[in-house]
Amino acid sequence: MTNPSIAERLGEDFLARALHGDYRHVSQAADAAGLMTWDDPDRILTQHRLDPPRLRLSREGQTLLLPDYATPVSTRCHTVWHRLQPAGLHPLLADGASLAVDGTDQLHQPLARFAEDLERAFRTDVRANVYASLTPTEGFGVHWDDHAVLVVQLEGAKRWRLFGQTRPAPLVGGSAPGRGGAGRRRRCGRPTSPSTPPTSSSPTAAA
Repeated sequence: MTNPSIAERLGEDFLARALHGDYRHVSQAADAAGLMTWDDPDRILTQHRLDPPRLRLSREGQTLLLPDYATPVSTRCHTVWHRLQPAGLHPLLADGASLAVDGTDQLHQPLARFAEDLERAFRTDVRANVYASLTPTEGFGVHWDDHAVLVVQLEGAKRWRLFGQTRPAPLVGGSAPGRGGAGRRRRCGRPTSPSTPPTSSSPTAAA
C-alpha cells in the first residue's frame, strides 16, 4: 500500500469536491488485504482492557448496558475496570448487537500503518475504529458525524442509506437551525446478505 494509491483511487477532485461536502463510493480505493481478520478483534478484546465508550455494543439505535456483557473488577489502587464475559457477549452479538471498538489503530499494527498512510495522504490526524456485526440487524441507527468518515468494508456486505446534509460543518453538541438537537445527518448502515459465510456483516474499519 502506498500513499499515491489511496489518493489516486479516490480521484483527483476528492479533496476539493467530496471531502467534508459529499459522499463518494470508490470500489477498492484501499488495499484491505491483511488489515484485519475475525481473529484480530478476538485477540484485541482478550488482551486489552477496553471500557465504554471506547468499546460498546448497540442494537437498533440503542447502546446496550455494560452489565449485560461485562463485570466490574476492582484493583488494589481502587480503580475499576470491566472484564468482558463471553457468556453475555456472544448471545448479544448473535441477537443482533453491533460491536464498536474505537482507536483500534493503537491496538493493531496493520491498522496503525494504514492510518499513518492516510495521514500522509490527507495531511490530517486519522483514527481507526472497528465495527462488527453477525446479523442484518441495524446497530447504530440514523446519525450524523462531526468529522469526515472513510469506511473500508473488510468482509461481508452492507447496505447504506445516505441522507441530505442538515447543515455544513456541524460541531459536537451544537444544534441545527430550527431543531432542538443536533439533527440527523449523513449515514446509516444496514447489513445485508454475506459474501463470505458465516456472517452477514463483518469487521469494518472506519478511519
